[in-house]
Amino acid sequence: MYSKNKGVVLISILLIVLLLSSVAVVFGNKYLLSLKRAQYLEFQTLSLNSFRNIESLSVKMIEKEYRFNSKKLSKNNPIINNQISFNINDAQITGKVIDASNCFNINSIVYLSNANYLENKKTTMAFRRLMMLNDIDNNITEEMIDQIIDWIDKDSNPRTYGLEDYYYSGPLHTPREYTGMRLLVSIDELKSIPAIREIDWNIFKNSFCALPLKSDLSININTLSKDNIYFLAALFPNIDLSDAEYLIDNIPVEGFENEDNLKKAFPDMDLSSSHGKIKFNSNVFELNATIQHNNFSSSSSSTIIYDTNKNGYIISRIYNGI
Repeated sequence: MYSKNKGVVLISILLIVLLLSSVAVVFGNKYLLSLKRAQYLEFQTLSLNSFRNIESLSVKMIEKEYRFNSKKLSKNNPIINNQISFNINDAQITGKVIDASNCFNINSIVYLSNANYLENKKTTMAFRRLMMLNDIDNNITEEMIDQIIDWIDKDSNPRTYGLEDYYYSGPLHTPREYTGMRLLVSIDELKSIPAIREIDWNIFKNSFCALPLKSDLSININTLSKDNIYFLAALFPNIDLSDAEYLIDNIPVEGFENEDNLKKAFPDMDLSSSHGKIKFNSNVFELNATIQHNNFSSSSSSTIIYDTNKNGYIISRIYNGI
């Protein structure tokens, strides 16, 4: 009898120990989750403050450099040549500014007139040439042009190959929506346009951007890279892709001062005809920053405009990882 009671007591104690262990595990997991959450919230606050600080530093760097030299931005310029790096509370923050002007600004496909957006024919000519260089069928190109303009303009009159609200809000379109009736904020908005879905999205991803500038296309010849070969050839109809590649490969790091210097360096190239403006500086920059702290990481991408009033402004920012 005594032996049986002893066995019952032992089993009861083991069950109690098991129950207490389970409770300890549950509370331990909750504690670890709470600790992890607290660490993440601390990292989130640190990241936001750090990204704002590095944006401010970048704007001041641009303003300082352009105060003394605003006529030329070349590959050896401190603005785009130097990396920003600092450490806060054991968090490593790094940032790099690049010239963001050398892209096909899709918003330049229109210009504002009498409160409506109309076709900018110089830009559509460059668009056609860029698509031709990518072996895109002419009919699809014309559809893209008309559908992009109809998406941006403020009227409800479809162009020849265009589409207006009747299509996007109709039963055959999912999700149902309306045209933007404004300049594009991001090139990702183009994914809503049917004609664009028929071609490789990398064409837009690699060459296009959506800047809030209602002007003709322009290119800073001094900071071109091999990523800009198609864009350069699209702007200059009298040169082909091999000419564009040769020109980019032979741009000196100190850059060119003016068009005369450029033409003297490439006397055999016909740069007289252009669908955009040749520039030797830039007023659009992109800041890419990262932060590493313990097991957390985040990144940001900010667009900076250097305005005619000699001040820099952040016009857009994207934060990832926070």
